[in-house]
Amino acid sequence: MFKSLFIYLMTLSFAYAQTTAEGMKPETKTEPEKPEAPVTYPLNAEVQNFCKDLDKKFSEYKWGEVHCGYFQWINVRKSKAGTPLIWTTFGEENTASAANTTLVLCGVHGDEITPVKFCWDLMRELKSNHTFTDKLVVVAPLVSPDSFFKAKPTRTNAAGVDVNRNFPTADWNKDALKRWKENYKRDKRKYPGPRAASEQETIFQMNLIKRYKPNKIITVHAPLTILDYDGPSLKGSEGQSAKQLLEQMSQKSQGYKISNYPIFPGSLGNWAGKENRIPTYTLELPNTVPTETDRFWQLFGDAVLFAIEHKMKPPID
Repeated sequence: MFKSLFIYLMTLSFAYAQTTAEGMKPETKTEPEKPEAPVTYPLNAEVQNFCKDLDKKFSEYKWGEVHCGYFQWINVRKSKAGTPLIWTTFGEENTASAANTTLVLCGVHGDEITPVKFCWDLMRELKSNHTFTDKLVVVAPLVSPDSFFKAKPTRTNAAGVDVNRNFPTADWNKDALKRWKENYKRDKRKYPGPRAASEQETIFQMNLIKRYKPNKIITVHAPLTILDYDGPSLKGSEGQSAKQLLEQMSQKSQGYKISNYPIFPGSLGNWAGKENRIPTYTLELPNTVPTETDRFWQLFGDAVLFAIEHKMKPPID
C-alpha cells in the first residue's frame, strides 16, 4: 500500500513539475511588421534639380525633408529662368466626379513662403490618409519658383512681373498698366507685365484650369489674415453651394474673417472667378514667418480638406 501511494505521489510531482516548466517557457515573440515604405517615383533631371533647391529652402526654414519622390510630378513648361513648373494630382481624371475637381495653388508670390509649406502639408495628408474614388485634386505647390528660390524671396518673378496681375482679364489692356502707374506709383512689386499673359507662370495656371476644368479653386497666400471669395454671385438660391462652402471654411478655421477683397485687372480672382465663373477661394494666412507653418496647418488644414470634399451644385448662379 505504501509503495503504491509513493508511486502515485511521485507521478503527481512529476506531472506538476512538467506543467510548471512548460508554463515558464518564454513566449515566442513575433517581429512587428515593418510599415510599408512609401512608393517613390522617378524624377527627371530637371525636377531632381528643382527638388535639391527645394531641400535647401526647407532646411533653411527648418521644415524637415521634402521627399519629392513621394509624389508623381507632371511638368510641361518652364519659368523664364528655366525652372520646371510642376504639379501633381490625387485621383484619376477619368473617374473623378464631374462636380468635384479641386485646384489648389500655392507659392504664387515667392516671398509668401508659408503657403508653400502649407501645400506640402496638404499633399502629405492627401497621400497618406485619403481615397479618391469620386474626386480629383490638382496641386501646384510652387507656382512662382524663381522668386521663391532667391536668397531673398520676392513677390515678382524672374522678369519682375507680379503673376497675379498678369491674367488676360477683360479690363487688362485698359486698366492694368494705368492703375499700376497712377494708383501704385509704378511700385515694382505690383508690375502687371508688358502685356496680358506674358509670363510662363500665368500661362501655367491658365492651362491647369483649362485642362482640369475645376469646379472650385483654392489659392493660398499671406499675410492678409482673411478668407476671400471671387466668382459667381453668392446671392439667391443658386449661389448657396458656393456660399455654404465659404462659411463652413471660416467656421472650421475658428471663425476666420471673411472679406470681400477687391479684384484687380489681371488677378486670378478676376479671370477665373469673375470671368470664367469658377468659385475661387483665397486663403490668406496670417503671416510669412516660417516657424508658424505647423500652426497654420493645424488651424486651416481641416477647412481645406473639407473644401476638397465639398461638391459644387451647378448651376451656381
